[in-house]
Amino acid sequence: MDQVIEKLKPLLEHVPPEYRHILETREAFLAIAVVAVTILLLTLSRLLRGSKSTARKISLVGACGSGKTVLFYNLVGAQVPEGTVSSMVENQGTITILNDKGQTAGSATAVDIPGHERLRVKRDQHLQETKAIVFLIDSVEITPHKVEAAEELFEVLTHPSVAKRRVPILLACNKMDLETQAHSVDFIKRTLEKQLDAMRKTRTSLSSEAAAKAAVLGKAEKPLVLSQLRNPISVASISALKGDVSEVHAFLRSTML
Repeated sequence: MDQVIEKLKPLLEHVPPEYRHILETREAFLAIAVVAVTILLLTLSRLLRGSKSTARKISLVGACGSGKTVLFYNLVGAQVPEGTVSSMVENQGTITILNDKGQTAGSATAVDIPGHERLRVKRDQHLQETKAIVFLIDSVEITPHKVEAAEELFEVLTHPSVAKRRVPILLACNKMDLETQAHSVDFIKRTLEKQLDAMRKTRTSLSSEAAAKAAVLGKAEKPLVLSQLRNPISVASISALKGDVSEVHAFLRSTML
């Protein structure tokens, strides 16, 4: 400790003379050392917690009304509240990940992120540290709300951390139990590709900053194909309300185990 104190003494030259005598005591040096070590330990603890959450976090995103909250309650094994409506706060819970035999193989933290525009900062914060993304799409209302769905997906795909880390994404086409009203997975995929392609071309011409962001989706002169983008993207047919989410569990197994 005496050696540490001797090394710290040159720092006193930067302290105003009227306060220097207070810090020249052994007790003062010990107090400074304790504070420094405490700050170091707290920093290391936060870094370790951050890396752990990144490795085990799944983000449920999508436009308002796509069924994120219903899927969340389904995955965490909780009863879906009656009259579930679009939420303004995120929900967090633990998901049990099952293997292909239906046995418990692991767990992860699921975050149900509201799709409201005013909460995009929250969404971006969670995407910064997520390992996998489930993007919910309302298969019944995709046609009248295709722009909103594509805009939300555009923001997810061009999120710097998501793009850089090539975070896997599952496009979960929800409400497929409404067979006569729901659109097919292929139709939804083509609709989103067309909308994303149009957005990419439009934003490329807006500014250099917008063009750089859109460049994540490839060259504007080539047709946009989801399977050819930077992130691994898969598409699934689900019904969160009916509990038909086997393809979501399969996605979680492939990304989290």
